[in-house]
Amino acid sequence: MRLTTTSKILLVLLAIGVGYFVWKKVVPDKGDGSLLGRPLRVGVVTWPGYAGGIVANNGFKPNKDCIYWKDHKQTVEFMLMEDVDLRSKAFVKGGADGVDIVWSTVDFWANELPGFLHDGLRAKAVMQVDWSQGGDAIVADASIHRIEDLPGKKISLALFTPSHWLLETSLENSSLSEVQQAEIVKNLVGKNASPDARVDFVAGKVDAAVVWEPDVTEALQKRPGAHILVSSRNAANLIADLMVAREDFIKEHPDVIKAFVAGWLDGTVEANRNPDLVVKLLMENEPVYAGLGPEVTRQGLPTVKWADLIENTKMFGLDKRPPLFDSIFDKAGQAWVRRGYIKQTVNPISLAKDDSFLREVYREVYKDSPPTPPQPITCGPIPQRACEKAVMTRPINVHFALGKSDLDKQAQQVLDGLLTVQTFTNDSNFCVVGNTDNIGPRDVNVKLSGERAKAVVEYLEQHYNRTASCFTASGNGPDKPIASNNTEAGRAMNRRTDIKIVTK
Repeated sequence: MRLTTTSKILLVLLAIGVGYFVWKKVVPDKGDGSLLGRPLRVGVVTWPGYAGGIVANNGFKPNKDCIYWKDHKQTVEFMLMEDVDLRSKAFVKGGADGVDIVWSTVDFWANELPGFLHDGLRAKAVMQVDWSQGGDAIVADASIHRIEDLPGKKISLALFTPSHWLLETSLENSSLSEVQQAEIVKNLVGKNASPDARVDFVAGKVDAAVVWEPDVTEALQKRPGAHILVSSRNAANLIADLMVAREDFIKEHPDVIKAFVAGWLDGTVEANRNPDLVVKLLMENEPVYAGLGPEVTRQGLPTVKWADLIENTKMFGLDKRPPLFDSIFDKAGQAWVRRGYIKQTVNPISLAKDDSFLREVYREVYKDSPPTPPQPITCGPIPQRACEKAVMTRPINVHFALGKSDLDKQAQQVLDGLLTVQTFTNDSNFCVVGNTDNIGPRDVNVKLSGERAKAVVEYLEQHYNRTASCFTASGNGPDKPIASNNTEAGRAMNRRTDIKIVTK
């Protein structure tokens, strides 16, 4: 039987179809031709700190006219996810229907990760993208001048986010009692996003709000008498933004994660070189910045410090120094446990981070010589009267032997435990004031309290990379007690050292 021409054509088409089906099974579909075969999906919020990635991608949409594609063969799509809860759900879903990577901060990650692990989702931080250096702030009305003015006030913020952490550390570094702090926390007006907290404040529903840029700028503009009480400018090493990836995705696509990390670092170099491009891309891709305009957008850029490889080296200890990530993560985890938000902390080394991709980049860049260690930070002089206008005061019970001013190991441990790295900032000076009980001659106590304050300053200089210009040391002797000197318990409270944070 002879086949007709039509039958022959049909058979050929059938054979082509079967061959294509078999080929598709054997050869993976590379989709858009990138390493992943599709755009890597990354969830972010409106925030100037993500400039490195946005510049590397030349915007939010997947495209091939960008650093990510030209140098690393991966397409990327950024998506705004202002609602923290929706962001988490998209991350849990993962893949093309959710997101592969999401924003976080070290403090937020310490709060969120235990819940993910409890639900069976393992995920890890793969890089730092910025430091907040003024981008997060407590904005307040005219009735609030110090952290100690917050009891009885209504405060709005996005719960468990960097805003929450900024408030928590501000309370901890104040002279407010544990009871007063707990009452403030109990009465917080919780929100899911920074813009919601800003709206509450502008409408006069609350006395203060903790928000991040550009909501800080909008809050100050739209509520008369509003001012910044405390910001991450006073805590430059407190809030660090991260990019977090699911562990299953990391294992399945290590080449994609490496491309993402390396591309972002390349974009950070370009962002620092070309801030006008950052302004352009923020306005083109984030509606809030389009509304603020180019000048206000540009003015907001210094509120963050984009994290290059040097900053990631300090954050993850790539040069074998103690990693900042571990100390901040532990500190935040302990705070969340103390408040009852989580039941237990997570090991930051084995469960919270995967710095292997950064270490690859570090070895490639510094294969010939390591980077130069950072120089000690030098602060400008500050008049003694400024110490009386401190934003917050931290009373610290540093005990000395009777009549002595030498710091023993126990006293050093107290300083190490209470004054973590985030307290020391580039935009703050510190007034250290010694106090004593009333036992003994007053002039001897005044001299002794000054010597003790000096001993504390010298220790902090050596262990927190500061020069003497960042500190003043003085002694009150027994003149400013905070408790009765008629009991031993009261006298012990009066033998304290106050550390006051003063903004420039």
